[in-house]
Amino acid sequence: MPSIPVTSKVDEYITKLAADPAKVGILSEGDSWFAFPLRSRPNVVEVLIQRFSGKAAWLRLESSGDEARIMQAGAQWERMFKMLNKSKARFDLILFSAGGNDIVGRCLLPLLRQHEGWMTWRDCINEQRLQRRLDQVEGAYHDLLALRDDYHPAAWVFTHDYDRAIPSAKPVKIGPLKVAGPWMKPYLEQKGIKDEADQRQIMWFMLERFAQVLQKLEQSYDRFYHVRTQGTLKANEWGDEIHPTQAGFEKIATKIQAAIGEEFPKLR
Repeated sequence: MPSIPVTSKVDEYITKLAADPAKVGILSEGDSWFAFPLRSRPNVVEVLIQRFSGKAAWLRLESSGDEARIMQAGAQWERMFKMLNKSKARFDLILFSAGGNDIVGRCLLPLLRQHEGWMTWRDCINEQRLQRRLDQVEGAYHDLLALRDDYHPAAWVFTHDYDRAIPSAKPVKIGPLKVAGPWMKPYLEQKGIKDEADQRQIMWFMLERFAQVLQKLEQSYDRFYHVRTQGTLKANEWGDEIHPTQAGFEKIATKIQAAIGEEFPKLR
């Protein structure tokens, strides 16, 4: 028989699953923890692809810099809808990495108050705006889970929180060339928040609040797994402000793989 022409990512994915139905079908969508581009620091998904070799088929949609609110809105929501609604596409597992970019970079500024001498680190956070932002992120997860429930109700969704990133103004570099970032320290300092301990406390508080959103979702949905990754990385396992080193990405991937293996033993 003539080979089936591959006309798109999803068609190629369907072809791979048809050739070996025993494979686990995985859809991955997310931010730079799944899409970090430097070959010298394989990201979480690239580590898992190597470890799941021959046992899984992947359809990858992730992109560096994506926010949860953007992934589940407009053109990106439409793309996800089309993938999940595609005839003959089977997804056993959806890997989703989202929420970090919604509270760093330019998105951080509206969440902060201008520092004045009397303020503690906690006073520097605009609580009303932070809660509204977290509600928006939670809404994006609800939208994803609604798509799952409507089109692949048996599929598991695995997601993760991040870790206690350290504001350092350290960007991503290729040799001497800066290619991205930093995402925290310059914005904190723009708001007059200069104390390094205060900077850490602010970011760790926000990241913990995001983790609580995922815990709440985990209690509300079947087949939703929140992998706890906070506290995984040592200070020297951050390659820049918000991305792990190669060893750090591997440690995060190990935790996610262990969680996936609880429901998909062949992927342990």
